[in-house]
Amino acid sequence: MSPMISLFVNCFERDYRQVLAPGFINAKAALFRYPFTRRVVTINNVADRADALKRAGEAVKRREIDGFLEVDKMLPAALEICGLQARQLGPVRHYTDFALVAVVNAAPGFLLHCCAEVDLVEAFDWITPALEKLQSNPQYLIANPAWGNDPGSVEKEALFKSGEYLVGHGFSDQCFLVDANRLAKPIYGYSHPSGSRYPLSQMGAVFEQRVDAYMRHSDLLRLTDPRVSYLHKGAEGLGYPKLPIWRRFQRKLKSLYQPLSRPPVTIQN
Repeated sequence: MSPMISLFVNCFERDYRQVLAPGFINAKAALFRYPFTRRVVTINNVADRADALKRAGEAVKRREIDGFLEVDKMLPAALEICGLQARQLGPVRHYTDFALVAVVNAAPGFLLHCCAEVDLVEAFDWITPALEKLQSNPQYLIANPAWGNDPGSVEKEALFKSGEYLVGHGFSDQCFLVDANRLAKPIYGYSHPSGSRYPLSQMGAVFEQRVDAYMRHSDLLRLTDPRVSYLHKGAEGLGYPKLPIWRRFQRKLKSLYQPLSRPPVTIQN
């Protein structure tokens, strides 16, 4: 029997009108060519909550989504399950809170999270083979398409190839598939020097940085499928809080003089 897989898309003030507009979620889901068990939208950090909820309710009535979650209301339970306190999210909380809510509410099934501004270059069912691969080896935690914005880095960052997949370190929340049970628990307290590459690392540890650190400490790997790629169509970073000038200078120095290392990886059969 196929496992339950929920498609989660987050929206916030800048894009909730687009995400909840007629046809948006249908078009995004169609790119994956997979019969998702549920389609869920998380609503986060909006100025007009009543308007956002009205639009979400209309999307449910059109049967484009199966439900929606208000992140601020669901966050306390998610924090408890994930072993975090609200203060630990810091000034970059909105780059973590929606994802914690998603993994907790997608459990006990699989989660396919896709950023609203991310689309596959072409429709392709990469989920079916990825599920089989993830379930074949517990060392594989995450599966994702290749990132089309920088295609040359996919092979460069890989440690080895396994069948069709490029296997390596790293994690991005833009588009990923995971057994939600494996992230819906207290695994978010790790840190790793490689985390400095994340844009907001000097202000706080965001979700993808926390997951990446956990994976590196636990010798877990991600599967990247080079047969399919995605593009981020929005302008990345426009909504990021601005670092003080001295922090930006410090970050630049670290990137110049502390190149990332690749620790040995033990592969389970």
